[in-house]
Amino acid sequence: MRAAVSTFGVVGCGVIGSGWAARALGRGLDVVAWDPADGSEERMRATIERAWPSVRKLGLYPDADPGRLRWANSLDGVGASADFIQESAPEDVYLKKKLLAEVDRVAPPDVVIATSTSGLLVSELAADCTHKERVVVGHPFNPVYLLPLCEVVGGQQTSDAALDAATEVYDMLDMYPLRVRHEIDGHLADRLQEAMWREILHIVNDGKATTGELD
Repeated sequence: MRAAVSTFGVVGCGVIGSGWAARALGRGLDVVAWDPADGSEERMRATIERAWPSVRKLGLYPDADPGRLRWANSLDGVGASADFIQESAPEDVYLKKKLLAEVDRVAPPDVVIATSTSGLLVSELAADCTHKERVVVGHPFNPVYLLPLCEVVGGQQTSDAALDAATEVYDMLDMYPLRVRHEIDGHLADRLQEAMWREILHIVNDGKATTGELD
């Protein structure tokens, strides 16, 4: 699997996708992006512009430049040039499943495809892909350009080579890739957050503390 990345692909360019783009651009990579929604390019460029002062404070790599973002006219444009593809579409299992199958169709078989899903199972999301072995979860935390943690999860048919390559790419992006050994709903971090949230609700409901005190 390809781990040497010069062009980072982003599919789905909302808050998370734009955050991935800002992080990759700050590390001196080229970024190619695509989203079918009207106005996506303008919103993504505006998000990166707002994020860039924070990216600069973290330290820019040589040749880091937001001008290295290229907008693709179609998904095929991302598949033709990206060395690694990060999908960040809305958290809808049917949408992601269909989109990942389309990405799998256009990308060379040695290109790792990562989904930013915060809790869906990659085995289900990759079910319609021909090359299921190269699909992984790369779950970041918002804002992606600031927070380094990234959960890396494989599915039933994900290869070790794909997991190793994804881990290497995230490490190159100055992230902390956490390899989650078992595929479970919500991965690890979101399950812990949900447990804390439930406990907070119980404490407030029982009158033991206020939300301000717990915050």
